[in-house]
Amino acid sequence: MTATMGKQIGVGQAATDRRYAIRINVQIDADLLEQGRRRCGVTLTNLSITGCRFESDYLLRLPAPITLLIDGVDPIVGEVVWAEGKLVGCHFAEALSPTICNRIIRTLRDRAKRP
Repeated sequence: MTATMGKQIGVGQAATDRRYAIRINVQIDADLLEQGRRRCGVTLTNLSITGCRFESDYLLRLPAPITLLIDGVDPIVGEVVWAEGKLVGCHFAEALSPTICNRIIRTLRDRAKRP
């Protein structure tokens, strides 16, 4: 688990300086709906109650409203707030409950245990 504390998001700050919630490193395949139209696959690489970082081969506008679709979880609405190459940062419209974060992580671990 990686924890980084930072300040409020500011324009021109490096991505690592923008974090202000505990982030958990993950590898989760998800689908992304960009403005409710274009659907593409992404891989979440870290997750917190306030946002996530994911890898995408698709160019996304900044800022861009998106919806993340993860198996077993209600759609998560957010906004792309930064991009550096294939890495993209997303801030969630509403913070996830710790219960939902734990459910996502448990689901990921259960999948890893399956033969």
